[in-house]
Amino acid sequence: MSNPINTNFNFIKILNEEKTYKLLFPEREIGLAIVLIYEKINDGVFEDEKFTENDLHEAFENIYKTKERYPKEVYSSHIMDLQEYFLDYNQETQKYFFKDYASKFCKHAKETLIGAFNPTRIQEICSFLSNSLLESEDSTDKLKFWLKETFKKFEPDLREQIDFLDRQITESIELLKKGTDFTNQNFLNILVATDFSMNKAQKHVAELRSAYSETKTIRGLLEQKQNQDNEINELISEVYSFVKYINDRLSSIDRKLDRIQPKIRQLFSTLSKPLLSSKIEKFIHLLLDKSTLESNSGNKSIVFPHNIISPQIHIPTPHFTIIDKDRELFPSKPKERKQYIQNEKVIEENIKKAQDKINEIDTIRNWEKYILSEIELKGSIKLSEVFFKIIEESKSSQIAVSVTFNIIKYVYSNKDKYKLEIDKELETNSEFKNIALWKMKIIKLV
Repeated sequence: MSNPINTNFNFIKILNEEKTYKLLFPEREIGLAIVLIYEKINDGVFEDEKFTENDLHEAFENIYKTKERYPKEVYSSHIMDLQEYFLDYNQETQKYFFKDYASKFCKHAKETLIGAFNPTRIQEICSFLSNSLLESEDSTDKLKFWLKETFKKFEPDLREQIDFLDRQITESIELLKKGTDFTNQNFLNILVATDFSMNKAQKHVAELRSAYSETKTIRGLLEQKQNQDNEINELISEVYSFVKYINDRLSSIDRKLDRIQPKIRQLFSTLSKPLLSSKIEKFIHLLLDKSTLESNSGNKSIVFPHNIISPQIHIPTPHFTIIDKDRELFPSKPKERKQYIQNEKVIEENIKKAQDKINEIDTIRNWEKYILSEIELKGSIKLSEVFFKIIEESKSSQIAVSVTFNIIKYVYSNKDKYKLEIDKELETNSEFKNIALWKMKIIKLV
């Protein structure tokens, strides 16, 4: 794929140059002052989102809360540095305003910390992407624009939602670690809150997975658009990689939740048992303290306090009269033998399926014999062309795939006799527009 960025650009080297890193990522106090201005802009404090040098000085003074009073020159030096990437200045109005980098810098930091999970928005984005992809199918230029601009524009939003869920789980685990003091009565509350957070995260994963299901539609549409243009094919491969990244991340979060939640519940159960046992023991001691011991004819019994009924510990054994049944006088009724009727229709269907499978195997073997005999006779064969011929005659792409796979496997097992040449140029057929494969040729060596 062609990259618009200069290939000679050394990111690390440039970033490591004097002051470059510091200008892009200012010190804590300077960055906080910028964020303070950003929040005032969002609150509508400044007209037309423009502010004066005095506003910047006030922001610095608000952040630099020390006994030492910083001279004006220090703040002016900071403002001068910020004009490289963060601030722009209008000579006529003598006011400053944010550059695009400053707005994105603060906006991304704020959205990351807020972690606003919104599966509805992701669903809307994915639906928009699939609809706009449909509209671009009639033009190569439109397809390139979709791949380079439209999809790339929303890719950070899609990544951000997964990152938010991952952070939510990590924060819940950290909360649990901080509360593992067993002498602290609040630990159970922390454990319950963590378990609730995990359940909520699992629900969010299901919602997000549902929202991302639209990516299957996008993938299906792109599979129909692969052609001779290598740049488009590489861009499509990048989209495939991103979709795989999404699925891998969601699966990883699923596994993490599946591992953690049973442990939380087990720990909760373990901690609850001693607490319950302690309460029961205290109740028994209180009950015994309020009870009395009485003796009746040498048998001692506990008399519980008023309104508490004594439990009946011993129940007299009842007497039963047993009557034996004479089996000769009262023989058992014979059980009805159930007869099973064969379903001829199902049998015929199963026989047909088995016969079709046998016919498919025979067809595959016949095509394999044909290809090998052609190689022996002519010395070579264009396998990719035969692939479409098989589909045309057998009306089955599965048979064509099986034959091609078996032949390639056979060739690699006999490298001393045959050679497979692959040209990474797509072989297509006008009758099968949705199918394409690399051009392949098998050559006889001996």
